[in-house]
Amino acid sequence: MKEQDLIDLGFKRYDVSAEESGDIPFYYYTYEITNELCLISSDNGVAEKDGWSVEMFDYDGIKFNNVEDLKNLIDVIEKNTNILKTP
Repeated sequence: MKEQDLIDLGFKRYDVSAEESGDIPFYYYTYEITNELCLISSDNGVAEKDGWSVEMFDYDGIKFNNVEDLKNLIDVIEKNTNILKTP
């Protein structure tokens, strides 16, 4: 997966300064699907070595490396979330 894929899907970039991290500055991306469900990318340092990946925030065991799979997940959840919000 490429960084541009995350941008195209609507992920927001967050920059962490060296002061905040206590070491080297870095950045990562997030995508809030619902108030309870957020996707978070690997940081740019990891991505330089292994490519970009996305996981569910605070949930281990599911990692997306393929942009089509990630897009499908977002589409399915958002489609069904909108149905639940409609009275």
